[in-house]
Amino acid sequence: MKLRLSREVKIGLFALVMIVCLYLGVNYLKGREIFSGDRFYYALFDQTNGLQTSAPLLLRGVKVGSVTDIYLDGAHPDKVVVKVGIKKSVDIPSDSHLVLFANGLMGDKAIELVLGSSGSYFERGVIIPSQIASGLFESASTNIEELVAEAKAVMHSLENTSTTLGNVLDRNADAFTGIINNVESLTGQLSDAKIDAMLGDLESFTAMLRNNADRFDSIVGNLDQVTGSLAEADLRGTVDSLGASIAHLNRVLAAVSEGDGTAARLIGDPALYDSLTVATGNLATLLEDLKANPKRYVHFSLFGRSERRQRQ
Repeated sequence: MKLRLSREVKIGLFALVMIVCLYLGVNYLKGREIFSGDRFYYALFDQTNGLQTSAPLLLRGVKVGSVTDIYLDGAHPDKVVVKVGIKKSVDIPSDSHLVLFANGLMGDKAIELVLGSSGSYFERGVIIPSQIASGLFESASTNIEELVAEAKAVMHSLENTSTTLGNVLDRNADAFTGIINNVESLTGQLSDAKIDAMLGDLESFTAMLRNNADRFDSIVGNLDQVTGSLAEADLRGTVDSLGASIAHLNRVLAAVSEGDGTAARLIGDPALYDSLTVATGNLATLLEDLKANPKRYVHFSLFGRSERRQRQ
């Protein structure tokens, strides 16, 4: 036979489960481990200066517990009572002590467990000697003073900036007024008719692009064919052949420059140049004499040459 629960019982059970979950969640957020079975101890401080519950308790930098409660007690009116939970695996020699210190750049507070070397150990629930790290509150006040000084510097900089900006605006008031007037005039010139005309031109341009889409596709296709032809061409062989030709030309020019071969002599030998100059001059003189006295060089007769002319 199945057990049937009424609606009210189901609601009650659900509410009880939610309350338990809420309790466990709150304690978890506070750093309390409900089912851990930690051993609890107490410490007395003159002041905690911002120490919060769930703050870590460290042993050589490793968290071995946490702060579970902070309160004032009538039995110690001039002290602040701090309750800490420490793992069962940590045995605390009777000459150990706790140190309140600043943990991290943000100034969060934590407690350091400094173990002693005694052979006897603290029992749970006892008060462990405690102290405040030297310079903790002095460093906090120093940080506050530095923050105040930086805030004053920022405010002074903002004041200077606002003053400079005000001076600039005062000196250039006419210029700013002119700019505003120009903008107003420009917006006034942009009447509805002109805007409609601009939109009409833009629409015509887009229509032209749309009507010539086939031509653009053809242009793109032609470009694709050209690039494909270039990709298939033997550009590598052409470049290599051109490189070989240039190298051969460089060798020929180097040989001419160094004086090797007939071409080098023709270019670099001054005596050959002088000889060619003299020969050219003689040839010019001979041509002038041939033109002036052709009979001296050419003899022509239909009846042959006479003996006297032959003797001459």
